[in-house]
Amino acid sequence: MKKPFVDLSECTLCGICTELWPKVFGMNDAGFVEIADMEHYPEDRIRDVIKHCPADCIHCEEI
Repeated sequence: MKKPFVDLSECTLCGICTELWPKVFGMNDAGFVEIADMEHYPEDRIRDVIKHCPADCIHCEEI
């Protein structure tokens, strides 16, 4: 299974990921993007969010 992750050193906090997939991407109290724990992350949704990220900081990893 693949899981998205955000390279916070590259993230501009634009909020596109949270708009496109709010069930998975959210902002924590410190103002950084967090990934929600899920049993399955649909790969087509991961690809869509990666494609729209202007900072190119969202990737996926095999877990």
